Amino acid sequence: MSDPDLEELRQQTQRTDRLDQPSRSPGDGEDVVEDLIDALEAIESGEQAKTFAARDASVTALLTMLADRDGELAEVGTSLQEALGRDVDPDALDRSEVVRLAVRLGIREAAPEYLDLLADASAEHARRNV
Repeated sequence: MSDPDLEELRQQTQRTDRLDQPSRSPGDGEDVVEDLIDALEAIESGEQAKTFAARDASVTALLTMLADRDGELAEVGTSLQEALGRDVDPDALDRSEVVRLAVRLGIREAAPEYLDLLADASAEHARRNV
């Protein structure tokens, strides 16, 4: 790895204190909830894929290594489940689930207001489709 690559990796993994950062506001919460409901409906109808992709060689290498070593993917996954307050279920963990949990934890740590809005949108979407 060249020095610029190392510096980029350091910047990506540098820890920050959220309290030192200005708070983010998702704008008008009702508009965001409606936009999220629209997105959920598009996914449900098949207009939008329900998967997402990310290209990151370092994370791919990490996930591959974890999956290749007995129990390490499950160890990381159960730590993510615990951090999110989920029931610990090592049998439910694969690479995809670990990535999903990591994304949710990252959003919860960096911008929790959006997860709150997503919860509101999911509940409203379910209510409208009963």
